[in-house]
Amino acid sequence: MPATLIVIGPSHYCEKVAWALELAGIDYQREIHAPAFHVPPVKRAGGTKTTPVLAVQDGDQRVVLDDSTLIFRWIQQQPGARFRPYLDEDSAEALALEERFDLDLGPATRRVAYWHLLPHRALALPIMIAGAPAWEQRLVSLGFPLLRAMMMKGMKINAEGARRSAAKIDAVFDDVEALLADGRPYLLGDRLSGADLTFAALAAPLLLPAGYGAPLPALSALPADAQAALRAYIERPAGAFALRLYAEHRSPAAA
Repeated sequence: MPATLIVIGPSHYCEKVAWALELAGIDYQREIHAPAFHVPPVKRAGGTKTTPVLAVQDGDQRVVLDDSTLIFRWIQQQPGARFRPYLDEDSAEALALEERFDLDLGPATRRVAYWHLLPHRALALPIMIAGAPAWEQRLVSLGFPLLRAMMMKGMKINAEGARRSAAKIDAVFDDVEALLADGRPYLLGDRLSGADLTFAALAAPLLLPAGYGAPLPALSALPADAQAALRAYIERPAGAFALRLYAEHRSPAAA
């Protein structure tokens, strides 16, 4: 039986894990839910309330992993995996970068992206429901104003929150650009690692790369202020680096 990956469709943390599973050549099936509607399936599977959750049958034992780093560690241990997130000689550095991106970059890019997207139902709704069960799609469509208010309150999506998050994103981009300044092709040298995937996936809501594992809006479809804000990230060296990773390691056909 293939592993089951429970995801919120547009989640960039779920994107991080799906990308690693596919690079590793690990067979899995994706179970997609809309935001908020993911909680009961996650709890039934043995997780808490967040995604991604990977459920794997290992012989007689059912293994449930409810954190992207735990899933990376599981991938690392799989015999025959074509991609391993952690390079043995510098796994501590890879883990430190991954943790930095998970804690600082991921929440910040999500907040900024939703700050620009949620006011526009026609842009936000298709992204939030893509791939989810039909009944979830209907309920999200009917209850979109309530769900939007819940998300904005729960994730502190407001002008001040977006400003603070933009500062965190700039700081992470600065550090990534400092690492790449010596001409290295990847964050840890000459080999792709989980740190690279984590940065690219968690930056993706601002970069809108081809190959992302869920629908994203076209830059040209966004309001002018959002286009300007996102273009500034796309044009930075760190943004160009993440987009190169998508172009070279995650094709649209694989997403």
